[in-house]
Amino acid sequence: MVNQLSGGNDGLQPVDYSYLLEQISRAIQGNNLFQLSGDRNRLRIKIDEIAGELAANAQVQNPLISANGVRSASVKFTPRIEEQFSQQIQQIQDQLRRHLQETMGSVEAIAQTVDQMSRELTQVQGTTGQLGFTFNFNQSSPPLQKDKLRLETNRPGSESRLKFHKVTLVVQNVDRFPSDLRQGIANYITTKLAPHDEGMQQQLLEVLDGLVQDEISYFDDLQKLVDTESLGKLNKEAKIIYLEHLAEHIETSDTLGMIYLNDLIRRLRLIEDYINDQEKADGDFEVNYGGVTVNYRDALSRAEVFDCLPIIPIIEGNLGEHTDREGGERQFIFGLKLKFGGPVQTHAGQEVFDYNLMLLDPNSPEHQEAISDETRRESFVRKVLVRLFIYYFVFASDCDPGKPDYNPDLEGNFDPCRLFDERVMPILRGSEEGPTNPKQGIFSGFVRGMNQRNVRSKIARLRSMLQNVIKRQRILPTRTYSRQINLRKGILQKDVNSALLGYFLDPEVERNSRAQLKYVTIGEPGLENKALCRLEASIKIEDIRYFPETEREQFTWNYQIAGIRMLAVVCTPNQGICWQQYRETFRNQPLILLDYDNTRLNPGGLNPSQTFIYRVTWTILAYICFDLILEKAPKSLFIPFLRLHEGTHERPLPTEKFLANLCKELSYLLSHQYRSNSQGIRLQNFNRHRLENGLRSLYSVLPKTFRVMESTSPLQLDKLAIVIVSSRESDAATNPQYRKTRIANVTGEIIGIQRSQPDTIQIERLQTFSDNYSLRRLYREPPILIDTVNQLYQQGYRHILYVAQAPYTSTLHITRGDRDEDLYFMSPPLITALMQNHPDLKIYPIFFDKYYVCKLGGPPVNAFVVQDTQQLTSLAQDPRQQAVVFLNLFNGISVGRPEDRFYNGVISYSTLLGEYYPQVMDDQSIRQDLIYDTPLKRDILQYLTLFHFSRFDRKTQQTLKLDPYENIIGEQSIGALSIFEHMTPRVEFNALAFLTQVKKVLDLRKATPGEG
Repeated sequence: MVNQLSGGNDGLQPVDYSYLLEQISRAIQGNNLFQLSGDRNRLRIKIDEIAGELAANAQVQNPLISANGVRSASVKFTPRIEEQFSQQIQQIQDQLRRHLQETMGSVEAIAQTVDQMSRELTQVQGTTGQLGFTFNFNQSSPPLQKDKLRLETNRPGSESRLKFHKVTLVVQNVDRFPSDLRQGIANYITTKLAPHDEGMQQQLLEVLDGLVQDEISYFDDLQKLVDTESLGKLNKEAKIIYLEHLAEHIETSDTLGMIYLNDLIRRLRLIEDYINDQEKADGDFEVNYGGVTVNYRDALSRAEVFDCLPIIPIIEGNLGEHTDREGGERQFIFGLKLKFGGPVQTHAGQEVFDYNLMLLDPNSPEHQEAISDETRRESFVRKVLVRLFIYYFVFASDCDPGKPDYNPDLEGNFDPCRLFDERVMPILRGSEEGPTNPKQGIFSGFVRGMNQRNVRSKIARLRSMLQNVIKRQRILPTRTYSRQINLRKGILQKDVNSALLGYFLDPEVERNSRAQLKYVTIGEPGLENKALCRLEASIKIEDIRYFPETEREQFTWNYQIAGIRMLAVVCTPNQGICWQQYRETFRNQPLILLDYDNTRLNPGGLNPSQTFIYRVTWTILAYICFDLILEKAPKSLFIPFLRLHEGTHERPLPTEKFLANLCKELSYLLSHQYRSNSQGIRLQNFNRHRLENGLRSLYSVLPKTFRVMESTSPLQLDKLAIVIVSSRESDAATNPQYRKTRIANVTGEIIGIQRSQPDTIQIERLQTFSDNYSLRRLYREPPILIDTVNQLYQQGYRHILYVAQAPYTSTLHITRGDRDEDLYFMSPPLITALMQNHPDLKIYPIFFDKYYVCKLGGPPVNAFVVQDTQQLTSLAQDPRQQAVVFLNLFNGISVGRPEDRFYNGVISYSTLLGEYYPQVMDDQSIRQDLIYDTPLKRDILQYLTLFHFSRFDRKTQQTLKLDPYENIIGEQSIGALSIFEHMTPRVEFNALAFLTQVKKVLDLRKATPGEG
């Protein structure tokens, strides 16, 4: 087996699963996991009992040899461990193979039984009614419509269909920052550290110059601090500026709503004033609760602290980053929307305000559970103390709108700074001893006050006013606000002797990295007189409008299921309503059954080590079992994993959540050779509508054929492939020194699009792929990607849309690393490797993000498309044309309550232009095929749009799926869902990376004659 992962001193800690694998091997030696029904139609795989018994009783050594400095650990093997891992996986496979042959009768009987259990999809064709796999594959979609929009600036707002607020953050003279920082420290030396000793000054300046030359020094740390924190701080400032911009320019007769808006702005500014008060020492901000200490100045300096408020701007959707390397200017473009305090999806739909009061309430079960759980206490206390501060400053008031004598003009008289200091801080700084916990008394009193003073009515009034304003057609003027990024002098050492040794940072900053955040501040130009150095910045707010065009297209689609057989899998709890439903519905259907006790991982049961053993045992055995069962199966097989769940979406049962993620991992890995998908059905509030939507999602990976009914131009492109790629860390050290030696699991999906007739296009998923590489190799020449492109080339594909994570860095690039690495999967070495020996191949590197627009009325439409590049460049104005937006798609879906569906998402596609890929790919081909108005561009964008339609998985209001890449890229991707806690708490384990190694062992064995 080729070793990709082991190496020298890379800072990673090896993992050794030999003890756990040995226990698994012993456990299955005398336990046959396979049970076949009498009619040979149902195969039950009994993994849960073994996994539960091993978790409860086995004495397993921690696979992580040392947890010191480890952030994640999954597949870092030494050569010896890797060889043993391979042998033990093969041993487990051999044992399971013997059990499967005993159950089936012979090797030949395994393939025969799988064939008997597989049904033609035409056999489950029918009207969806009761729970099961029956589905109407013969139905055609209703006629779908795609309308074009234009971005214009010279038409009245009353004619626009969509509106969008954009924020552009610009930071200037970034290239001068290192020299400015050096000069600032030099001035500090001569004026503060050694103002009267020229000899000492000279020594200190020599030490400073040594640090400037050292890439790993405190000087470099200061640059990185400003580099990484400035954008977040600017985003935080932009949220307040956006509210100020609205308050300044909106026209409304809602005087009370305007009072609440101006008071919200005032109170947000007071928060900034409070934490930046230079008359106070850092110790004045320290509070504690439950044995956990929090420094308010540190905690409230974080960029996202306002996001817990019910009404606050959200900056979402990265539309571009541009760098003027000659002028040293960095530009960041984002979308803006307002959060309106809707329901919290993870907590039974509670409003944001009520949810946060519940967290603060010491009598709530959630508060009591979290404060008593050692693994959750620290993060929970931080969350609670921050929310108390934010909610007090924003909502505490002496005014009650429910009283007859309420005077809203008095709202502006409330001083949260003084009252919080007088009434709250002394108690939060003090002890919790006594008959009643005084801090819990503060929490309870605050929650009671919020309920008594009718705060919700203020939130509702402000929400209503802002929604009415946003819905109005008037175009707000563009305005640019000047700001200044400051690095404060307080971050520096005050002791000369320590500075002489090269320790220029304040000791507290060295001990606590979080303490650094407060020294990067944002202010108006010229107001900060204690800055070590500064960067000039600006925040521009724009109102962008989309107007209708007359051009539109119509099309329909059908499933293509001819020749596809289905081997069904049902995963269900073996008790309660799920087991009852299974026995009533599936007991006579051909399928593979995975059943389990859904209380295994409930709180108070297994400890973290036992939980890890349970999960990994399930993971290993499930994959090897399916690999054996499918060994002789035809590649045309479709394997749907249908999961039954007792838990709700808001409160999933932990075991059900784990098995749901595992089924997705199995389905993903099996999709390398077969068609497979996974879908859950929640039996609480179950109905036919939910079942049909669930089955649509389950069958969404089946091939679909589109027929264009109305089009402005005939299609000419025969084949287009879409390659989607992403990665997740699997092994990493906490020390940033070892950043480039981390190991990541690369995941990907390939979509094939073919024109079969002049007006007919077939779209299907061809395969998935995964592998593990060090970061040094991942972004330069990963074999899995190179092999994938070679296969597509051999299959006749000459045009490939290459979709990867957007190469956005969210830093100012003060400290420039390897530029190739900045581009991640779009790095020049990687693209060069993909195109090698394929002179007629065209790869189009594209990336995407989502921003939010407000729909302003007009007739309903399935989808809007904006594809005029000249118009779209106004979204991300870049005179250097480094990144160009070439397509926007909008699906028009509105679901839920009005306040929850106020905004609609738009997906924005961009590509890279310029000298990124010299001698490999001339950007002229990208311009011709994606930017200029050519027949090939129209075909490529048409196919890309139809791919979005092919992924839509709901019955009603059929349209395009806004994010068809969520399975590979994002927080709900297969990579993200595969992460769970290691046997060592707070160390992550990547189950998909682990299974990828298991798969490589088994695949290599199949390819080796005489093995298996």
